[in-house]
Amino acid sequence: MTATETPPVLDGYQGYTEWKRWQGSFATSRGEARNFAAEFRGIPLAGKRVLEIGFGEGHFMAWARAGGATVEGIEINPEMLAAASAQGYVARNARLDELASAGAAYDVIVAFDVLEHWNQDELVANFRAIATLLRPDGHFLARFPNGHSPFGRVYQYGDFSHRSVLSCFKIDYLAMLSGLEVTRMADAVRLPSRPDPLRALRYYWRAWRRRRIERMIAHLYGTARLPLAPNLVVVLRKPAPGQQPARLRC
Repeated sequence: MTATETPPVLDGYQGYTEWKRWQGSFATSRGEARNFAAEFRGIPLAGKRVLEIGFGEGHFMAWARAGGATVEGIEINPEMLAAASAQGYVARNARLDELASAGAAYDVIVAFDVLEHWNQDELVANFRAIATLLRPDGHFLARFPNGHSPFGRVYQYGDFSHRSVLSCFKIDYLAMLSGLEVTRMADAVRLPSRPDPLRALRYYWRAWRRRRIERMIAHLYGTARLPLAPNLVVVLRKPAPGQQPARLRC
């Protein structure tokens, strides 16, 4: 490259499908189904209208549709859009504000491993659009790399397309700006693929030990206990008209 040539700009999504090894399966493994069921405890999906942001290979869309939900998705990857359409899903490359302007409304909105791909301006704008798209008492569930945990770095910095580092404090701020309330902020669930009693016992024993370590660290540093898993899951709710959003602090 000569002194007058412009250095190439890395496109974080170039070759993304190949790198992620996406096949467009739109199927859910037994382990994924168990994890989805655990994350959506208390959030019924049967008969609900659901939107997934950045659906990728469609694992969640397949699970939600099998559970009786009416599922739609938005995605920027053209190969996954084509795969979704071929399997009968309503899928489009659209912005959230476009859907909101068109009057769309959903009971549940989902974003697995998406928020970290938005910059700060996009986070604020998209959270406000999500609040508009949600029906009263609707829920928004999102999973993202844990920005306040050293163990979240492997996911946060393992993708060139990641543009924001998120924590429970930032989610609390975004919820306040958009008029949503945080009802749950916790370590992402990673259950064994089979409901084996021994594996289940081992899983819950490890989870108990992690919570103990989190409490010890909080005590040593005089802070609130923070989840330290590599990924966090947050659930936000849209209050009914006239109802003030509650604040769930970290």
